[in-house]
Amino acid sequence: MNKIFKEMTNWFLSEKAGLWRLVIFLASLFIVSLIGWFLANDIWQIAGFVFIFIGIFGGILTRAVIYLENIYEVHAFGKAIQHLWSALFGFGFPSLKIVGGRRDLSPGEVNILDRIGGPGILTVEPGNVVVMETLLAPARILGAGEHKIKRGEMIKDVITLEEYSGKIDKITVSTRDGIDVKVTNVEFRFSINPSSQATGMRTIQNPYPFSRKSVHDLVYNRDVGVDGVVGSWTGAVEGAIKGIIVEHISAHDMDTLLSPALFDTHPMFDLRGKFDLPKNQDKIKAAGARLLWINIGNVAPELDAIEKQRLEVWLAKQSGVEKIMQAQGEAEKISSRERGRAEAQAVLLRSIAQALQEIDPNGKHDKATTAKNLWNIVMARTAQILESMGAAQTPKDKKRAEHG
Repeated sequence: MNKIFKEMTNWFLSEKAGLWRLVIFLASLFIVSLIGWFLANDIWQIAGFVFIFIGIFGGILTRAVIYLENIYEVHAFGKAIQHLWSALFGFGFPSLKIVGGRRDLSPGEVNILDRIGGPGILTVEPGNVVVMETLLAPARILGAGEHKIKRGEMIKDVITLEEYSGKIDKITVSTRDGIDVKVTNVEFRFSINPSSQATGMRTIQNPYPFSRKSVHDLVYNRDVGVDGVVGSWTGAVEGAIKGIIVEHISAHDMDTLLSPALFDTHPMFDLRGKFDLPKNQDKIKAAGARLLWINIGNVAPELDAIEKQRLEVWLAKQSGVEKIMQAQGEAEKISSRERGRAEAQAVLLRSIAQALQEIDPNGKHDKATTAKNLWNIVMARTAQILESMGAAQTPKDKKRAEHG
């Protein structure tokens, strides 16, 4: 018997019995009118009985409205009455529209469906998702369309299915050799992970496919700060990206990150490729998102003194390379000069040999011709001596001779 009574009570208090509650209310009003008719048989006294009944009901309703205003801090008496009326009798529901990832409300407007919850009518435009919950647990995830919100259901969050962009200004991490470096200006773009059944294809009936599990993860898998404040749902995606970057940076030395030996194996290119690995994609999917694009930013030492020291070392290396190249140039210059001198000496030797051949050892030529040939030999030898003396003179001696 108790079980039957409990089931009937639960049914009577459920949303399905709203029409029956209205019938019982009107029937009670009619019975009160009949009682007044039989007791007084006067129209004014009958009206008095009816007003007393309505007054008692109105007083109870008013007390309930005041209770709602105090609990939810809603200062809208008429809308609170509408909420109770629709909850009691199942008609006259408040409504709310979701457009562009937000509630479509005027500045300062109080919507009872947004502040308290159902029952009500929620209209969701395409490209939006609404997460509903009760006081005890998550309830439903609603896509585009018109939905009836049940009693006790409240709007947890509103999400747009468009692409999102984010930026991490700075990440500080220690390298493998214990030096703090900073990764700056990390930019990324992502969207809600689509449903595996939809395979990402858009149709007229479903222009924005999405995975309900991904939406659930985005809303409920959030980080909580030390101050107890729950982070934004996009912060979970940012946290997953930070984790991948920190893991990679901490596995390399600073010099390897900033000045690797081989360009083809640059660690920052490897970091970009790690975002395409299945295990790292799963980390981002765990936050309910799909990474579309990322710019891994710039890496530099955290302390300016370290950056300055690296610059000085680089300049020293470049200075050493410059000196080596200058020495090589001087060597080439000296080598070219020696080759020219050797060629000149060869020409002199050939002229001397020719002059010797032209000397008349047998007395066939006259003395003038013989003297001329000897003079040519003397002049050639003199030129060779002067050239040797000029080559032995240092640049300082040349400058001293020019100024002296």
